[in-house]
Amino acid sequence: MRSSFKVAAAAAVFLLGSAYTANAENYGGPGFAGTLWFNGESGKVEQMGTVHVGSAGFLMNMESQGQKISSLIKWDSETIWSLMHDQKMYMEIPPEQSGWEPYENRACMGYENGEKQGLETVAGRSTEKWRCTDQTMVPEGETATDSTAWYDPELEFVIKSVDDNGEVFEVRDVQVGAQDASMFEIPAGYKKFDMSAMMQQMMQQGQQ
Repeated sequence: MRSSFKVAAAAAVFLLGSAYTANAENYGGPGFAGTLWFNGESGKVEQMGTVHVGSAGFLMNMESQGQKISSLIKWDSETIWSLMHDQKMYMEIPPEQSGWEPYENRACMGYENGEKQGLETVAGRSTEKWRCTDQTMVPEGETATDSTAWYDPELEFVIKSVDDNGEVFEVRDVQVGAQDASMFEIPAGYKKFDMSAMMQQMMQQGQQ
């Protein structure tokens, strides 16, 4: 089973991929909040964090390796922000550096082909079941794999995905409703993380 860090990264690709597609086409859903679940090192599906989607953007809150982190997208910007709450810092990630690709079929974001297989109820919600093949959006260190996705047309979001390796991601405890726009802003006092400055500082310390 993958480490918690890799699972968190894969979850970010899954959910932020859906969010980026919504960004590209303008999110028109009612907004919602939910809990984020995945099958981690234990093999059991466990809660990893929370997700919020609203008219202003997308926010995913997680805890990985003891660190509280969030991923943020605002619909009026193509930039993705990674927030490191313990350090009160943030990083900017342009979409072209993430490996995500906008795709007209939101149910199979990151796959070349998608085939609708019918309707199913997931956690009390009506969804479309899709078979997604020929993966194009592959997390670093992983291999391409096909998957099955359950797309919620009311939320305009995938709320469950199971790939052929058995990796499961789910959004549960969905509460439909508008989300406060303020939660989609970088918190006051957070400083931009400068990778080049950090590397330079490390080099200087190594020369001492």
